[in-house]
Amino acid sequence: TSPGIVDQITPSTMTVNKTFTGATGHNYVIALTNDGTYVYAGYSVAPGIVDQITPSTMTVNKTFTGATGHNSVEGLVSDGTYVYAGYFTAPGIVDQITPSTMTVNKTFTAPTGHNDVDALTYLSPYVYAGYGTSPGIVDQITPSTMTVNKTFTGATGHNSVEGLVSDGTYVYAGYFTAPGIVDQITPSTMTVNKTFTAPTGHNDVDALTYLSPYVYAGYGTSPGIVDQITPSTMTVNKTFTGATGHNSVEGLVSDGTYVYAGYFTSPGIVDQIAFENAVKNITLS
Repeated sequence: TSPGIVDQITPSTMTVNKTFTGATGHNYVIALTNDGTYVYAGYSVAPGIVDQITPSTMTVNKTFTGATGHNSVEGLVSDGTYVYAGYFTAPGIVDQITPSTMTVNKTFTAPTGHNDVDALTYLSPYVYAGYGTSPGIVDQITPSTMTVNKTFTGATGHNSVEGLVSDGTYVYAGYFTAPGIVDQITPSTMTVNKTFTAPTGHNDVDALTYLSPYVYAGYGTSPGIVDQITPSTMTVNKTFTGATGHNSVEGLVSDGTYVYAGYFTSPGIVDQIAFENAVKNITLS
């Protein structure tokens, strides 16, 4: 939306508790994260903007604006100390932001050809940046220096890393492919341990999340589909298919009990999934 909007949703009722509306020019919320104190919203503007939002009031505490050329925040993650903003730039850029001041501490500029940061995740002690390249690339970044430690390059045809998540042991990279593909990456070597290839028609992995003991992959399909993947075998355990009109899963997150799937719809829809069936859904006005 223009300006961007963030709804705070009560899980027990799947109704809006409070709504945050960004300032004029803070358009199109593409990425969200939290650090345990604040929620951070990243906008697809030039230069990129990140709002630090106080959950109790759903108002802005501080705002970060990227440097000239640091355009469109496509990924956000926190390591518990800093917040990281990844940009849709060539080569890709990641800013390490100090929450107390909402200023840059250090900046990572990716190697040539590592273009368009589409996803970020964190698995101690590294930050991982996934790129919209062919094949897809994931850089393992050392936070203290904001330099590359190791790089993973996907196999031929494993194009455009649209989702990244960690289960505490592995990092998972989801690709914009038909059918969708998810690589399980060993951090110590940055090599593939196992690969998941989705069933026919489960195309374009747009989002990943983790709720122990499974990884969840959301697809850009109509209606939207979410696969529950067993990490030890990288095979489907169960599949959720959204209702008619619940199209294209663009966001996935877990609260420790449920998995939430957000759809590319007008108005927006979020399904709360117990993974036997959708328990509740909310249509965002």
